[in-house]
Amino acid sequence: MKKEAGVQPIIKYNKAIQKAGIPPSFTTNNVQAPIPIQKGPFNSVNGWLNNETIIYMENVELGSNVYTYNLFSGESRLIFESEFPISSVLPSPSRSQLLIQSSPNSYEGMISILDANGHEILTKRISASEFAYEWNPYNEGKILISAFTENWDYTMYLLNLEGNKLEIIENKEPFAFWLNEEEITYLNWNEKDLSLFAPLVKKSIKKQNEKQILHDVYYIKAIKNVLMTITVNSERSNEAVYTFFSNQLEKLSSMSVPHLTRYSDWLVPYLDFDEHNQFITFQPLFSTAADAYNYEFQLLSYNIISGESKVLMDHLKNEPLSCSPNGKNCLYGYFFEKLINLETQKIIPLVQDF
Repeated sequence: MKKEAGVQPIIKYNKAIQKAGIPPSFTTNNVQAPIPIQKGPFNSVNGWLNNETIIYMENVELGSNVYTYNLFSGESRLIFESEFPISSVLPSPSRSQLLIQSSPNSYEGMISILDANGHEILTKRISASEFAYEWNPYNEGKILISAFTENWDYTMYLLNLEGNKLEIIENKEPFAFWLNEEEITYLNWNEKDLSLFAPLVKKSIKKQNEKQILHDVYYIKAIKNVLMTITVNSERSNEAVYTFFSNQLEKLSSMSVPHLTRYSDWLVPYLDFDEHNQFITFQPLFSTAADAYNYEFQLLSYNIISGESKVLMDHLKNEPLSCSPNGKNCLYGYFFEKLINLETQKIIPLVQDF
């Protein structure tokens, strides 16, 4: 059968369905947009499956559907259906698996682990109102889960996919990152101290062998083989210092940028990393109070090995950012409803009339 020009195939359980043609005005730099909406209103884009394919979600009656979408072929595929609303879709660091959290009710979360084709590996239920997840990039069979009650009391769990085990982990802080396969790192905040800074510590995931490794740290982020800290410049207090370490805690590089202060903390602009040692973030044009800053931001790329930085774009809002593994495109916006092509500096809307 001859296909109509401009009509994109939608794959559902390996069955191709013809959808309405994509408006030519949305086809920019070979990106096929807008995303085809299947059964219900668009909810959000949820990240990258690979350099070409994104994950997105729709609201369907009382539940949610999760799809993959190839930005360049226009092919969409339904990979998961939930009768309950889905709160989170989190790809693993290698993007070979997905964590999907749905909410059967307001006090319980159902956590499903899928492979990249949507086949279920396991499902667990945990009593909690909110969750935070940290997938181990050194062993993706381990996921750290912090489960919060409505009063923000928390329980930390270690989900072991290989053994299908969920065990409680004792830890002082609910937000931690993996430093290697067996150790985590976190800021050890003192509840009685109103300081903006805390010591950075590390410990074994199952032992109480906490060890301080840095002091006076404001913010941390870790990916595989890299730990980033944000501190203040001791000589220029109006600048934030981003320092990058290997996971062996060897300093790789650092950069100073203007920062915006708030009443009780600092504004940390949205950020991401690609797979080529590039750190991508927004920076304000100058330092001041955040509520007095009425200007837009620059999008900055920084090589954490060479220390070279480059302004990629000007006149952007500080909104969430998720970049493709190769760093050529970034999802952008509070629902990742836009795509930034970093080579052409074009912003492409991914959702029609959103």
